[in-house]
Amino acid sequence: MSAKKQPLILIVEDNVNNHDLFRTAFEAKGFEVIISQNGDGDFATNVAGIKPDIISMDLMLGSPNVDLVRDGFDTLELLKADDRTAHIPVFILTSFFTPEKVQRSKDLGATDFISLPGHAMGTIPDFFLQYLKNPKKYHPVSPVFHS
Repeated sequence: MSAKKQPLILIVEDNVNNHDLFRTAFEAKGFEVIISQNGDGDFATNVAGIKPDIISMDLMLGSPNVDLVRDGFDTLELLKADDRTAHIPVFILTSFFTPEKVQRSKDLGATDFISLPGHAMGTIPDFFLQYLKNPKKYHPVSPVFHS
């Protein structure tokens, strides 16, 4: 009998205070977790090497004291433009919700947009699992992604 493979999630989140919270929530639901603080450098090559099943992307990457090349939108665009990573579903997971950010995320190829303040952290990994279980039957959290 072979053990079922754990889904591998890459979480792109710059706030180190959230790393343990995210890791704990996703590991509790059976994910193998890798965390990246940003999408800088040769990120598409790094992601292609990791081969995650799914990605959680923060939009607001960086802080006032840190100069980054890419924010979450730029990183999403980079991943979707690269043949090695374009097929990987990317969920936007952020505290910063505006209709414009949701629409831009969809336009750039995100799979869904989840606003952190609207959900208990322990329930968020369930959305990722539902998608991985059956992408064609997945009902996005954001109504913008239903069409």
